[in-house]
Amino acid sequence: MNKLWKLWRGQQGFTLIELAVVVFVISVLIAIALPNLRGTGEKAQKVTCEGNQRLVRAQLENYMLIENGYPTGSSAEERFMAMVDRGYLQSKPSCPSGGAYQIELAADGKTVELTCSEHGALGR
Repeated sequence: MNKLWKLWRGQQGFTLIELAVVVFVISVLIAIALPNLRGTGEKAQKVTCEGNQRLVRAQLENYMLIENGYPTGSSAEERFMAMVDRGYLQSKPSCPSGGAYQIELAADGKTVELTCSEHGALGR
């Protein structure tokens, strides 16, 4: 027991100043990294929305080529359901930011516009 006590007394721990320096360094690293991480989620949502829009536009063009016209309906929901029913989409896509996709047909029925209520028109 006496040898163990001498061995333990010979050990030195960290001083309060050393611990304060370590905490300060960690807090500086967090302060540098945190702003960079905040925008990452928003950027990922925008990139995903852009990918969804590119996919839907491609399928709208396929629909036009095969069906000789864009999907019709009185609302964007009906137009999406027409694409799902005919097998051009598995389901109506949703924006990861919570926005809604809108398919707007021109008056002549020959052009179509796809937009997101959160991000607008991306990926053209």
